[in-house]
Amino acid sequence: MTNRELEILNILKEDPMISQDELAAMLGISRSGVATHIHNLMKKGYIKGKGYVLSERNFVTVVGGINIDIIGIPDGELIDNNSNPGKIHFTIGGAARNIALSLKQLNIPSYLISVYGDDMNGEKFVNDSNKKELDIQYCERINGQRTSSFLYIDDISRTKTMGIDDMGIFDNMTPDFMANYLKLINQSEYCIADTNLPAESLEYLYKNVTAPILIKTTSINKNARLISPYQNIHTLITTSVELKELLASYGEPYTDLEQAARFILSKNVTNLIVFSIKEGLFFMNTSGKIRLNTIPCTVINTSGTSAVFLSTVVWGLHNNLDWDQILKFSYSAAILSVKSREPVSPLLSATELMAEEKRLFKK
Repeated sequence: MTNRELEILNILKEDPMISQDELAAMLGISRSGVATHIHNLMKKGYIKGKGYVLSERNFVTVVGGINIDIIGIPDGELIDNNSNPGKIHFTIGGAARNIALSLKQLNIPSYLISVYGDDMNGEKFVNDSNKKELDIQYCERINGQRTSSFLYIDDISRTKTMGIDDMGIFDNMTPDFMANYLKLINQSEYCIADTNLPAESLEYLYKNVTAPILIKTTSINKNARLISPYQNIHTLITTSVELKELLASYGEPYTDLEQAARFILSKNVTNLIVFSIKEGLFFMNTSGKIRLNTIPCTVINTSGTSAVFLSTVVWGLHNNLDWDQILKFSYSAAILSVKSREPVSPLLSATELMAEEKRLFKK
């Protein structure tokens, strides 16, 4: 799908009865140009018949963590062993929750599969999800347990210095728990998981899930959980620090990024993406590699960056974009994300994403 076709498709999702003349005026192109794009979208199966009826879309399942993030940001340079004046922010987050919310804002239907506690933070999660119209019907409340929380401190440059996570509740997401949702997961277009899941549960997904599995690493001390003799990963998204730790978990020395990528691809990983706002992007699969350099930007909050990035990868795969397009759109989504205090920017949408991609990667 071309960028123009993608732009038109997203307009049709918002207003299926819009006329070709209105589309032409909105896009600044001729009516005959619009007609050609509409014809191509129909031929490719994205729309059908009159009135631009959208073809039925598949959904995505997202399995992993929801979280309450408590973020401390100092006013100046951090002073060790001392109280530091600054600001403390509370946000609803978690890798899987942020992914599901990003997908919703990009008009990709998804079901979030997770657990939360019967505490005040659990109530906050439910209320926030209802407010944002996030589907949480497959999130289970665990009585007598605390909702997962993550306390961390940024330095003045918005880089995490250290954190403490209280995530024991995810031990409830056992293989038996997963089995309850296996039919749903296998009906989905993609299954996204994060490494908050226990190792045996990730192995259960490898063994039993038929949908392509995408995994996001969440911290260096959880990387080893994704390693299994049954490992079967469509796309792995990680950072350079986590990649080095992952190689160590395999007992493999780290020489350079490409050597590390080749090794990971040999472990039944089809696509590898190494990304951070500060270091840029490296992608590799058996067909080749792509690098995107660091893009300078104002950073307010990085807590949801990789989740938003992964969601946009799925959005691109869903829309049959090539990897060069997918990575540029995903990087653009990450830039949108770090400009917001929320882990998922309220501005994130397909329309805003395409505008940001044009601004950052204009030909």
